[in-house]
Amino acid sequence: MTTQEISVNSEIKRVASRRSSVRLERFVPPFVAFVLFILIWQAVVWITGLKPAFLPAPLDVVSAFVNNRDSLLEAGWFTFRTSITSFALVLVLGTLFAFGLSSNRLVERALYPYAVLLQSTPIIAIVPIIIIWLGIGFESIVTISVLVAIFAVVANTTQGLISVENNLQNLFRLYGAGKLQTLLKLSIPFALPFMVTGWRVAAGLVVVGAVVGEFYAGAGGGGNGGLGVIIVAAASRLKTPYLFSASLSAALLGVLFFTLVSYLGYLLLRNWHESAMQHEN
Repeated sequence: MTTQEISVNSEIKRVASRRSSVRLERFVPPFVAFVLFILIWQAVVWITGLKPAFLPAPLDVVSAFVNNRDSLLEAGWFTFRTSITSFALVLVLGTLFAFGLSSNRLVERALYPYAVLLQSTPIIAIVPIIIIWLGIGFESIVTISVLVAIFAVVANTTQGLISVENNLQNLFRLYGAGKLQTLLKLSIPFALPFMVTGWRVAAGLVVVGAVVGEFYAGAGGGGNGGLGVIIVAAASRLKTPYLFSASLSAALLGVLFFTLVSYLGYLLLRNWHESAMQHEN
């Protein structure tokens, strides 16, 4: 083996070791913090003697999840389907609306304030209207979830599209590029990091919106309800361990959505955008 080959192999091993170290630094602290939180929680319950109806111990929550796993998994699947449907609609409608806003400054000035108004209106205030129009069930829950999450996509995508540098736009015009070609080759790639940020925010919000929608819009078709229905039912009956297990299931579902969308964004950006390359290193 030549000296050059030895040097290359050493560099490869050094890079691999550095990446392993970075991964440990990224995942170990949150894991340690989680374990400490669980231990402190369990200790507080043991020391104070609080009743499970007020604050269940972690072991009580785990027991409630195991005993009700079939109901929780079924409800989680319903909430997952609601969330993924809402997320797909948020991406399509939010992106199209952002394209419309960014296409013309006058259109942006005319319509963007109403998007902000919709975002600023408490969703609780318009839920009764949605239920009157669409009834109780899947459609209402999806609509509520979309309204909760769509502004994140609209705002970030619009910001990305209107932030394209004038010099680059002028260069495309100089070479005779049409509007569609400029959009596909310049505006969308330039705006993609902004769009990914909006997707990440919306990924968590669709789950929040789905659970909130289930609070008010009730069970879906066929009498099956999501995690929001279980949370309301458990709270009304003071089944606090069951309530905690359902709430934590919803939180984990939100984390799952966020992680999947973040990974998708990483795949789209890793070969050319600095943020993804830094994440990789």
